[in-house]
Amino acid sequence: MKKNLARLFTFYAAFLFILTFLIFSPLFFLSAQKEKWHGLALRVNYLWARLYFPLIFLKVKFDIQFDLIKNQQYILCANHFSYLDIPAIARIPIYTKFIGKSSIASVPFFGYMFRKIHIPVNRSNSKSRGQSILQARKALDMGYGLSFFPEGGIKTKNPPQMTPFLDGAFRIAIEKQIPIIPVTFHDNHKIQPDEPEFNILPGKMRIVLHPPILPVTQDEAEIKALKKKVFDIIQSELNSKQDFI
Repeated sequence: MKKNLARLFTFYAAFLFILTFLIFSPLFFLSAQKEKWHGLALRVNYLWARLYFPLIFLKVKFDIQFDLIKNQQYILCANHFSYLDIPAIARIPIYTKFIGKSSIASVPFFGYMFRKIHIPVNRSNSKSRGQSILQARKALDMGYGLSFFPEGGIKTKNPPQMTPFLDGAFRIAIEKQIPIIPVTFHDNHKIQPDEPEFNILPGKMRIVLHPPILPVTQDEAEIKALKKKVFDIIQSELNSKQDFI
């Protein structure tokens, strides 16, 4: 009975995903056509997420531990245990281009927007990895922020324990001297577990935005230090049992 209800709710969530995306699709399509218009596309994506999550009975609760600075560029680095993390990035009130698996581009409707606006990467292909880094640098040079899942995908078999981070986000942050915001998604893997049968459940999505960390130096040692600091902040938050209003 419980499994049948989960399937029914998943169908409902998928239907609303498509319906709401179609409603916003004219704005997505137009703003995706030129790079200088992508800022509008990112804002539309945020509005879509604000509409979509309440419709599928997901209550989003933020713990923002600093004062957001308007027009400041940030690099977001978040743990990644669930496919729900991808639309959750859009719900964060910081507009960023997302670096994600190239396979996302095959998702109906959403895939087109991802290909045109965000940065796909095939991590098993060195050419694709290099191209994604060039695109990320260009996005920063144009004034956009970036979002990374520094684990490089859904890797862990034992959430909430993360797997080691890759260097990419931290290398770019150091090179461009852009502050990194560690982001903790507490509940997404419970709402939408990484299991063979895709199911999603209603619930509460807690998102922690930790204080920004500005790279200290631009040498190779800083990559390792920054990567460890961000990892420790997120993992410590994941290990805590705290709730917040």
